[in-house]
Amino acid sequence: MKVLGTRLRKWRFSVGMTLADAASRVGISKGYLSRIENGIASPSIAVLNRLSAAYGAPLSKLMETGGVGAAVSVVRAGERLPINRDGGEHGYQYALVNHRMADRRAECFVVDMPPVDEPIDMFTHAGEEMFFILAGRVRFVYGGVEHILEPGDCIYFDATVEHRGLAYGGAPATALAVIVPPASAQEQETGVEESSPEIGDEKEETQKCAS
Repeated sequence: MKVLGTRLRKWRFSVGMTLADAASRVGISKGYLSRIENGIASPSIAVLNRLSAAYGAPLSKLMETGGVGAAVSVVRAGERLPINRDGGEHGYQYALVNHRMADRRAECFVVDMPPVDEPIDMFTHAGEEMFFILAGRVRFVYGGVEHILEPGDCIYFDATVEHRGLAYGGAPATALAVIVPPASAQEQETGVEESSPEIGDEKEETQKCAS
């Protein structure tokens, strides 16, 4: 946790943000961000995603998971990379399972959720997310609507809408969470450029047929 906090502080310094500026951008208190950077508090994945967007850095770069430029990432069951060993403020434990690829688009985590008596905070972050239940039962709230999910069930959603998952029924639960960040501006521009010639070609073909 201390190492992650140090990395986050370095990224904040690199973009010239004060502690107050960064905390305001991601919607957390200045004191909480300070505790994260000093290794006292463990951030949720939602907070890490918002910090990633604020600093303009992919989540993989923010965490510096040590991946390589390979086309495939194989991570064995005993090789998962814990992000918060202590479980953080809500007891959630996240372990990254696709960290062997450096320039990856998505982040894939195995999430262990202990039974919680009190409702936890709602989460929001940029991009889309998949939550696939591996074990136990989960009460998942999305946009104010509750879903009870069983092993094998899957929910996929726009992560900018408030959401949270809680172990349900007094027993722990485990899920696979896949977070896909929004496309960058460059990727969006590339998509437009690639589609334009097709429209032009179609018009040209139409004119040829008319003549």
